Amino acid sequence: MALSYRRWVYQNVLREEPGPILSESILQRIWFESLFQNPLTTLQGELVTLHHPGFWNHRPGPDFLRASFSTPDGRTHAGDVEIHRHSSDWEAHGHGSDPAYRQVILHVFWQADPSFTETPPTSIRQIALAHQLAAPLTELISLFRATPAEIAGGEKAGLCHTSLLSLQPEKLREILEEAGSHRLRQRRALATARTSAHGLDQAVWIALAEGLGFSENREPFTSLARAVPVQLLSRMPDPACRASLLYGVAGLLPDPTTRSVSPRAQPILKELWNHWWKARHSWTDRILPPTLWKMGSTRPNNSPFRRIAALATLSDPHTWPELVDSVHRAQSARFLEILKSASHPFWDHHAGWDGRLLPSRSRLIGLDRAHALLFQVLAPFADCDELTLHNTIATWPTGGDAGLIRSACLRLFGLPFAPAELRSHLAREGLLQIYKDFCRSKADACQSCSMPDFLKQRNRPPEAKSPTSATLSPQSDHNLPNPVNRSATTHPALPKTPPETSPFLKVAPVGPPPLAHRRNPHPPDR
Repeated sequence: MALSYRRWVYQNVLREEPGPILSESILQRIWFESLFQNPLTTLQGELVTLHHPGFWNHRPGPDFLRASFSTPDGRTHAGDVEIHRHSSDWEAHGHGSDPAYRQVILHVFWQADPSFTETPPTSIRQIALAHQLAAPLTELISLFRATPAEIAGGEKAGLCHTSLLSLQPEKLREILEEAGSHRLRQRRALATARTSAHGLDQAVWIALAEGLGFSENREPFTSLARAVPVQLLSRMPDPACRASLLYGVAGLLPDPTTRSVSPRAQPILKELWNHWWKARHSWTDRILPPTLWKMGSTRPNNSPFRRIAALATLSDPHTWPELVDSVHRAQSARFLEILKSASHPFWDHHAGWDGRLLPSRSRLIGLDRAHALLFQVLAPFADCDELTLHNTIATWPTGGDAGLIRSACLRLFGLPFAPAELRSHLAREGLLQIYKDFCRSKADACQSCSMPDFLKQRNRPPEAKSPTSATLSPQSDHNLPNPVNRSATTHPALPKTPPETSPFLKVAPVGPPPLAHRRNPHPPDR
């Protein structure tokens, strides 16, 4: 009898290795694709029903973030998941004393060690996968469907991705740009409140620091910008004075007299420390705890040290007024040139005090980040009407497809990039807004999301639409699906959006923020 292909594959390609050789990456892949029985049984005999495996984290910290499951008592639990080959790896890897693992709710491993003892906290449920797979391991490996892009992005296609891709490109772009308009109005409302509270210069300073912090370090950068106001920095002509104050208050300036540092970093560190030593007692109550900063989860080019160097450069007495003026006048080309000019002889080549060189010289603010700052800083504070601003944004360049954009594209399109027809700045921002409102608001949001039904309604011919389905436009009221359990975070000074309003656009148009010092009107970039 001829050898069947199925048997040949099992014998020669998918031959199962002994259990101890099973790699952690295979276990992570099984978890990512949910190729196991559900509900799962913990080592304590409790049934847990997994709703979402979490977002695959390829940086330091737990393997999967923001997973969710429910227990027989009806309670839903949300938190992180750590995957290991052995149950004892939790203690062996030192996770018990690592603050990054405090949100872990599930510890998943292949099988319990013979001498297993429950080392993680009792609040962390233990799951052995060996006898709870959906099929034999050799078959599961052949069933892997996640693409390399999905694995790298930590995301899989959601339920609405086929509905989105079935829309005509112009209809899809219309929806995304509506979401982008909503995102813009939110930012302009926040800019108005901040300008009213702090003045234009400080409000722009806070927004700039937030944008340079990315998602990982947004909070400490915002705290730093509030602690060290730009009005003070922009009166300091000596760049070393500005840098020493920022690094010192950030808690990221080591004492070179007590700590060994790289010979490359020694000269600049000594200079900054000498300035900080004289001023530090006046700033003791504002110094941030170093533990606030997330270092391991950021790429070297995006390290907080380099971003602080950019802030020190941009707060120069001559540069800062130019930057604020470019924001006020909505002059995007001028704004980008100012960001591009941020440079430092040490930080252009290094990512930290350890003195290790970057592969090549790198701008303190890369092109993709500079393009993102157009929407995060310039658009909210631009002194022009909404229509003019929309026309200006239409001319802006877009960034790359890395980071959150890639994750959003994977979830909403099943692709690691946005289709070419959607590569407008406003559409990209709308994509991020939909991803935030519907996909990231809750890990298992896909299960009960109303977006697919809404998309089907929007895709009907005009005569087939119901009277209540309004056409969306940046100037009208709308009826969009509400994100699942969305908890909107609003600025304290802003009124909360009524629950019946649209999560996208049912927001009153916001005019230019009240300026601390008005300048003569000047046409924005076209």
